[in-house]
Formats: sequence, structure tokens, C-alpha cells
Amino acid sequence: MAASSSKRPDVPRNLKPYFLYLLKKGPRWNVTDGNEELMATYLAWLRRETEARRIVFAGPVTDGGDLIATAILEAANMDEAAASANGNPGVQSGHFLAELHPCFLPALDGVRVDYLS
Repeated sequence: MAASSSKRPDVPRNLKPYFLYLLKKGPRWNVTDGNEELMATYLAWLRRETEARRIVFAGPVTDGGDLIATAILEAANMDEAAASANGNPGVQSGHFLAELHPCFLPALDGVRVDYLS
């Protein structure tokens, strides 16, 4: 569904709804004892969500601030996007805080993330 039915030439015709997913440092960010498997669990979750196309793409933010990662989610509505975002093991453990923002972007249907087998 296009964001606008406008016939204006300066409005892209291929806009689609997505969700901007921001991950920030959570209250347990520096708690490592008992959480040695969190990164591996998180990366496995990220791969599953990406392969299921709930996450279109994701990546770390590397400036050392409170914002640690961004992603683009594809979901039918905010509830579906929130279910995916809150399934993140880092969010569940309190190491990450999740923020979701609905947005319109050019269609990302051709974007693919490749993993080694």
C-alpha cells in the first residue's frame, strides 16, 4: 500500500510502511555474570527474525552512545512489530531497551541479508 495516492512527481510511488526499531542500553547493560550466552542467543534470534523477514535488515551503532543498534521491521501493525521487538532476548533480559517508530520507506522487497550456512 502506498503512503500517498498523490500524483505529484516529487512523492515516491513505492513507499511502504515499516517500523524503525531502535535498541538502547538497558538497565542491565553492564551485568555480565550469568549472561555469558546472551550474545549468542541474541545473534541466533536476530538470524531467525531476519530469515523470517520480520527484520528486513539490522546493524550496530558504533559511536559508543546509548543507542546500540537499529533495524527495520516489516509487520502488519504495531502489535505485530512489538511482539517481534520484545522477543529479543536482550530486551527480555533488560540488557536492551526497544523503541519502535512507524515509518514509510521506499519498498525494501529486494533487500536480502546473507548468512553463511
